[in-house]
Amino acid sequence: MISNDEARLDATGAEAFLRQVAETASGPYLRPFTPDTGWRNARVLVVGTNPATPLRDEFASFDAYWHALTRDPTSFDAVYRAQRGGKTTKTTARIARFAAPLREAGVLRTNACALPSESWGELRPAERRAQLETGLLILRALVAICRPAAILAHGKEGVHAVSRLAGVPLDPYVPLLDQSRRAAFPGMAPVDLFAYPHLSGVGVRKGFAVSRMGDELEALGKRLAASLQVDVANRVQ
Repeated sequence: MISNDEARLDATGAEAFLRQVAETASGPYLRPFTPDTGWRNARVLVVGTNPATPLRDEFASFDAYWHALTRDPTSFDAVYRAQRGGKTTKTTARIARFAAPLREAGVLRTNACALPSESWGELRPAERRAQLETGLLILRALVAICRPAAILAHGKEGVHAVSRLAGVPLDPYVPLLDQSRRAAFPGMAPVDLFAYPHLSGVGVRKGFAVSRMGDELEALGKRLAASLQVDVANRVQ
């Protein structure tokens, strides 16, 4: 669990923290979330391991990077696709199925570690530990800003980070639609928590049906969309 002082981050201070921590002195800029102009209002967070494409010199300055990340996703995505050769990952495709029913609510992708690397294994153990601690603060800041209704964690590091954040043990192998964990954050309605193996399908337990991932994620997205509509209706009343 994060300390009480860290838990008191208000939304304004949390946003300033995100910008400050993302501006590294050298190496790739940290990426606290995927590019999205509506990131502050996302009702659902998806937490993975870490971004796979380091970016720094592709932008004229950190200000240009942050502007593209938060205000001009089209230009950010153009740079990102150029670095990846235009390829779409299985993770991205599966998140798209989950997010499609939740378009009105907003889905924001983030990670346990905000430092991009081509593979998780290339980070030194000490660097991983340090970045996971920073990542936990980033997650806390995003919760303070977005006040999400639900969080979906996937992969070992993502599930562990959300478990630590919420103080609630999560099991990615409990059937996704049967999960019922909730977390309490100060001043917020309870947040629904879901855990899943990594959406790439890599490293899943023997017997887990990777082929069903897309269908299960879409079903969860539809269920969350319906519950969020009910929540909005209740607030209006």
